[in-house]
Amino acid sequence: MRIGFIGLGAMGFPMVKNLLAAGYPVTVYDISPAAVDRLTAEGAQGAASTLALAPVSDVVITMLPADKHVKSVLMDPAFAAALPKGATVVDMSSCTTAAIQEVEAWYAPYGVDVVDAPVSGGVEGAAAHTLSIFAAGKPEALARVHPVFQALGRDIFDLGKCGMGKAFKNLNNMITTCTVMVISEVYRIAKKQGYDTDKLYDMIMASTGMSRTFQARFPRMVNGSYQGGFKQSLGRKDLGNAIALGEGEPLPVAKLVHELMLANRAYDDCDMAVAARLFEEKEASHG
Repeated sequence: MRIGFIGLGAMGFPMVKNLLAAGYPVTVYDISPAAVDRLTAEGAQGAASTLALAPVSDVVITMLPADKHVKSVLMDPAFAAALPKGATVVDMSSCTTAAIQEVEAWYAPYGVDVVDAPVSGGVEGAAAHTLSIFAAGKPEALARVHPVFQALGRDIFDLGKCGMGKAFKNLNNMITTCTVMVISEVYRIAKKQGYDTDKLYDMIMASTGMSRTFQARFPRMVNGSYQGGFKQSLGRKDLGNAIALGEGEPLPVAKLVHELMLANRAYDDCDMAVAARLFEEKEASHG
């Protein structure tokens, strides 16, 4: 099964490495030639464009930032027409339910199945092939790409019709982003009071406040390590998607966190743990 992979960012790069390690022939494309070069050095084949990638891909995987990127790449008549007969498109991006359902409907005349399969687990999970994969689509399409998912993740969920993967992923990230904001407040209190943050971390990890989000983000806050990881801009985008799913419902916590993340947008390219810096400039101005 030949795989084409589009989008070689922080998540895409280690995911392609795992596909190569599992023995799949992988052709890659990204708007950054340097990203393509990094993976050709690892054994992948590079493509000069998405149109060059399409004919040599039985399964096309996209890992892109948002709706507009997914639709721009996939809803291209020339790209769709260049796919081999019986090809499957798998979008693993964190976009909206509406966007992936639009893509699925658009591909119906081409006889191409679309699988909705966003992931959770971050860059660390991508590197260790321990991602959770929220798969949704036609049963026969899910069965076809299941071995590919096994090379990328540990927990693979069948969530039903196309679109449910995006919905569940955005709800998961609603919990994550709101939790990060509370963790940042715990960190700020500990810092102000001069508490031993190593002991605090160990205590919380053994107590009811423990979560994967705390485990990953609290040490980043303590160390001021905000490079890499899951970008704040992407977390805020997913939170906005989740809020949109709940339109008409009172969602005061999620909406407040979204506003706070907007206020912190100067650090959008940093890991979400950068929530710890939200009030730093204001504090400095007050001495």
